[in-house]
Amino acid sequence: MRNYKKILAAGLAVSMVMGSSVVALAEDQEGGTSGTGGLEGSVSTDVFSVVLPSVPESGDTTFNYILDPEGLIAKAGADKYAGKTFEENATLFFANTAEGAAKDYSSTSDALKVINKSSSDVAVEVKATIASIDGITMSDDKSFVDDTNASLYLALKDSNAETAITGEEGASLSATIDAAAEDAYEVQWNATDNKYENVLTDEAKADDYAGFSAYTFQMTGACNAAGDWSGLTETAPVVNVVWSVKDPFVTGPQVNLSTSGVISIANLDGTLYSSMSLNDGTNDWPLVSGTDGTWVWDDAADAKKEFTLASNWMPSYLAGKTVVITVNLKDGTSITSAPVTFSE
Repeated sequence: MRNYKKILAAGLAVSMVMGSSVVALAEDQEGGTSGTGGLEGSVSTDVFSVVLPSVPESGDTTFNYILDPEGLIAKAGADKYAGKTFEENATLFFANTAEGAAKDYSSTSDALKVINKSSSDVAVEVKATIASIDGITMSDDKSFVDDTNASLYLALKDSNAETAITGEEGASLSATIDAAAEDAYEVQWNATDNKYENVLTDEAKADDYAGFSAYTFQMTGACNAAGDWSGLTETAPVVNVVWSVKDPFVTGPQVNLSTSGVISIANLDGTLYSSMSLNDGTNDWPLVSGTDGTWVWDDAADAKKEFTLASNWMPSYLAGKTVVITVNLKDGTSITSAPVTFSE
């Protein structure tokens, strides 16, 4: 019996070896499967978002001013103005309503601010023009040295420059505002529109977020105390201030119309220009140089191209109208401005 068990054990061992050898000697096997690929999508990181100074519907009074060449306000103790405080020795006053203003009225206006929330630097331009008034001389010298005229100094001002309004072209300031901080935006899935979007982070939406750069500008002025103002019968001249910001992601020619009646064309090879027209909601009017306005022009693509509308358009005819400018090119294409509504 003991020998039988040894024989049986040896037989089982041989069977196990043979069984293992059957697996090792089997034919090669193959397997596989398939899958489809899907593009998750793409998202543009180009964001153009700029906060411009807000202007009340009834009109902004930031640049309204008072001329006081004889210092009557100070002599009367500001009685006319219910005891409001005025800058000493000033001859022109803007109302200052900004928080922390040193005086209720001073020779420098409250500042207006342009905030850049874009993902790129943006270029901002501010222009100021003034309607001429008989009897008033515009000056570029606020000290009025050896000046005995009824002279007025008005200038645009920012942290780097101060430029006076002296002629029909007015005064202008320009600056570049830095892009928003890198942590201002994040990618999120928009389930409603079924797409990814680059949106502001919760931190960037907070009022105290410090990742947005801004540009501030204001106006300052004076009038000549040594001048003879007795013959002035008209009100002080109206000053118009226009600010604009270019979309850094838009390429090719662009045309813009300001409320002061200046048509500007950018990024255009001047040799491609054919004609220009103004649509006031009722008609398309061809604009003819000399008859309808005057050009400042150079053919180079990066040169100034501005058409200032003549008095047959500004200000009376266009008052209250919404206007679009179209520039026609020699290749048959055209570029159109955004609509601009002129105040009545």
